Amino acid sequence: MTFAPFNVALQVIAAFTIFILGYVSLFVSLMICLFICLAVAKGIYEGAKKVRTYAMKSASAKAFLLSNGALISGTD
Repeated sequence: MTFAPFNVALQVIAAFTIFILGYVSLFVSLMICLFICLAVAKGIYEGAKKVRTYAMKSASAKAFLLSNGALISGTD
């Protein structure tokens, strides 16, 4: 039984190719994770802005109702 000749150059090229492809795939996966995290953070930020806006409008409406004595006490 004979084996293929031992070629160091092909092994070095294969190892280098696998090394480069590994780092490229790692970089791409980290970029995807970064973009997903940024999208989630932006969603949380925009949601908090909407909640704050709603709370401010609600508080100002309550302050307006509380400042009107006729609406609070029920007397004219």
